Amino acid sequence: MSPDAVAGPRGRDANEAWLATLTVLYVEDDASSRAQLARFLRRRVGRLVEASNGAEGLEQFKACRPDLIVTDIEMSGMDGLSMVEAIRRVDPEVPIVVTTAFEQVDYLLRSIDAGVDKYVAKPVDVDKLEAALQAIAHRLRAESLLAREHERELSAQEAHRREALGLLAAGMAHDFNNMLTAVLANVDVASSIVGPRTEASEFLQAALDVTRQAVELGRHLHTLSSGVFLHLRLAPIEPTLRSALAIAGSRLRVELPPELTPQLSVWHDPDLLGRAFEQLAQNAHEATGGSGVLSVSVGPRRLTEGEVPPLAAGEYLQLTFLDSGPGIPADILPRIFDPYFTTKPRGAIRGMGLGLALCLAIVRKHRGHVMAATPEGGGAQFTVLLPTSAA
Repeated sequence: MSPDAVAGPRGRDANEAWLATLTVLYVEDDASSRAQLARFLRRRVGRLVEASNGAEGLEQFKACRPDLIVTDIEMSGMDGLSMVEAIRRVDPEVPIVVTTAFEQVDYLLRSIDAGVDKYVAKPVDVDKLEAALQAIAHRLRAESLLAREHERELSAQEAHRREALGLLAAGMAHDFNNMLTAVLANVDVASSIVGPRTEASEFLQAALDVTRQAVELGRHLHTLSSGVFLHLRLAPIEPTLRSALAIAGSRLRVELPPELTPQLSVWHDPDLLGRAFEQLAQNAHEATGGSGVLSVSVGPRRLTEGEVPPLAAGEYLQLTFLDSGPGIPADILPRIFDPYFTTKPRGAIRGMGLGLALCLAIVRKHRGHVMAATPEGGGAQFTVLLPTSAA
């Protein structure tokens, strides 16, 4: 079916509902015409932004980035098509409807060259204008549904991949711990035979230290797998957060809100979730070279359906961790939560690439999610979302 077609009353209702969510920029230099058509548009769109000429329309476009533009052509100063051409250099995709009393061929050709979607002659027939708006709403709705379906498919593929990695990690952790038990037992027996303060005891102590690091690695692998049992309790997040960040406080400056609202409670395992927060602090410490700042903000957030895949709609607690480091390069951003992905030399546990993977695994076990970004101001930003209630 063509995007211009509307599939019966239900399709029309859906398009009308979609139109009611859009921000529309309306540009018209005649004040009387603008006032009349603005009343018509306000009843149909989510938000209407008005401009009285092309130059003002261009500025309003840059300021509010509307979903759709309705503009006259013949205006003093910068005309409508000149404005459209300037807008197209910024955003080649935004839908544009032009209205004009001039039906000259050169205007039509310029409209086509500028990528105008719809052309409505003046005096404006509101039925034709509404049909044009409905067709555009239909197209935008279809594009949004396709994009959301694509996101769901990618999310399902990611979930399947991580489940497979979790099963692998569980098997590795089981075998790894069995081997470590034998190593620790043998080191203990050897230490008792050679006695303290001998050359052999120093080597055995070194072996013991490395084995303890390996035990910690096995603990990480076990957490990454699906075998961890959560000891959940409904409690304020503040003690867990402050306790986890206290360790990092000696290595970088941590900025927390002076008071965290006691009502900000979630179902969580304080020990396990604290480890996730410790990993984020450790990541900030390494990203800033050990002398940076980690700013943490906490507050409620309501999610709509599909806003943050794979989370369901509902009430969440949002914790934002922003460090003063250089940020995350765009080419590695999609991979930073992958197990064993690291930009540091391998060898130590912190160079194994398990820290952020561990953080994500823990938060997901709490029915939450972690997102990473590099904001315009710089630094690496990690956003943790946790449901404020759980079955």
